[in-house]
Amino acid sequence: MTKYNLPNNWPAPNQHLIELGRIMALWGILESNVNLAISKLAGYEAIMDWRAAILTAHSNFNQRIDILATLCDELQKDFTHLSEYKTVISQIRNVQSKRNRYAHNSIFLNEESNKVETASMKARGKLTTKIEEVTIDDLKQVSAEIHMSMLALHKLITQKEYPPIWEKR
Repeated sequence: MTKYNLPNNWPAPNQHLIELGRIMALWGILESNVNLAISKLAGYEAIMDWRAAILTAHSNFNQRIDILATLCDELQKDFTHLSEYKTVISQIRNVQSKRNRYAHNSIFLNEESNKVETASMKARGKLTTKIEEVTIDDLKQVSAEIHMSMLALHKLITQKEYPPIWEKR
């Protein structure tokens, strides 16, 4: 295996890269929690039943959220705590769009302004481009919102509420 000596602060300052990594790690956990919630609501007993794993393995995240919402909608008659599902689904979809801003667009250091920026494009009937500054606080906010979405999903499914990680210390 070739060893690469990647430079520090490339392609953005290390502090930004750490926060981007935190977003991606937390997102992976949220996705796993959505899969687990689907498995439990579908009635499987194992922590992650192989049948549920097959159904979710190649579904995109939007499809999994639709599955989760539909299961909650159908089951809320018997499990009234699931009636809060629309709020949780909305929270997850909202944080998904914030996460996507960083996961699907370029992030770079603008050497002229010495600011970290992200560039994005949309082509839905009209081409629009946008360059925006990315601050450490912006990235931390997304991480916090992903974490809060995970806690909301956990409470929805298990009826157990936990404080956010930053309140546990």
